[in-house]
Amino acid sequence: MKHAYVAGLVAVLALGVSACSGSSSADGPIKVGSINGVTGLFQTPEVGPAVKAVFEEVNAAGGINGRKLELISKDDAMNPQRTTEVARDLIDSEGVVALVGSSSAVDCGLNRGTYGKNNIVSIPAVGVDPACFTSPNIAPVNPGPFKLLTALLYYASETLKHEKVCMAFTVLPGSGGGIDAAIKEWSDLTGKSLTVKDTSVGQGDPTPYLVKLKSAGCQAVIYNAQVGPWFTQAKTQGMQSVDFIMMANSYTDANAKVIPDDMSAYVGTEWQPYTDETLPGNDRWSQIIDKNKIQKTAFSQGGVMAADVFVQVLKTIKGEINRESVTQAFKTMKPIEYPMVGTPYVFGPGQAHNPIEGSRFVKAEAGAWKVLPEGFIVPGKKN
Repeated sequence: MKHAYVAGLVAVLALGVSACSGSSSADGPIKVGSINGVTGLFQTPEVGPAVKAVFEEVNAAGGINGRKLELISKDDAMNPQRTTEVARDLIDSEGVVALVGSSSAVDCGLNRGTYGKNNIVSIPAVGVDPACFTSPNIAPVNPGPFKLLTALLYYASETLKHEKVCMAFTVLPGSGGGIDAAIKEWSDLTGKSLTVKDTSVGQGDPTPYLVKLKSAGCQAVIYNAQVGPWFTQAKTQGMQSVDFIMMANSYTDANAKVIPDDMSAYVGTEWQPYTDETLPGNDRWSQIIDKNKIQKTAFSQGGVMAADVFVQVLKTIKGEINRESVTQAFKTMKPIEYPMVGTPYVFGPGQAHNPIEGSRFVKAEAGAWKVLPEGFIVPGKKN
């Protein structure tokens, strides 16, 4: 079914056909906004170009009923004041019909009220903070850190069959509630509880945390902090039999290279592992990214997916394309099967949106990541 979706999507894009009919500004561009971290502490410079590349593909094929898609991407530099300013500018001054492919670490929490007040939807490429998944007008195309955490816990207990599952986490401000909810969801599904829950892990010497985990007999450790020093010290502590399972931010070539060969390290990814271009959905993504010379990262996968979903929904609109009709289309859309993720994407009318669930897993072997064969692990669903 997912392969059929991709074939249909590519065919539609190639033909430039739209179900839209008529518009009060039929010769003007359809303006779309995006808030991305190009500078600052959380940088995602590849996301905006990925969204733009999809839009340019549509435009080259004739656009949407003859109208071009125009992406207006703003850098918020992870500065709260700038984040709110660029959102207002996109909505009030630029007149965008939606926000697509945003990847700011602070956008959702700061601008959720603005989006609701202006009846505009946001489809982030990368949802980071809890507000991205608990707002009526925001629905990211990634699982986010909390659904991902549930998937990691589920993988540890149900796929790897460990009884003593532990957590060693660095908790960012404002994320504690989301972490607790993720743990509760796993416990409700499995009837199990954590052997150790340590949310005080810092960036210093990891020895005290590792000693605590080893003493408790942890068989699997869900972990989200620094990689190199942690595994060096874990090897010193003789923890080669422990399965360390890390969050998606650890999925980099550099991290794979610093994990000792005799240590067991996994990462849960939010999309199909980007290091294997033969996986479903990655073929289309890699072609777009290669053609436009964009950096290949998981975040760029989110950019392509957000743009694809937006285009697919836009083509269902009958009549004028404006902010109101776009919002209505997303609130009433049918689920879209997309092969790079574990569950269908749907926005819908609810007060909270976290449509993408599940994770695919990779394991460090000989300084590289090996994609594991289980497919997407979606908690509570048979693989």
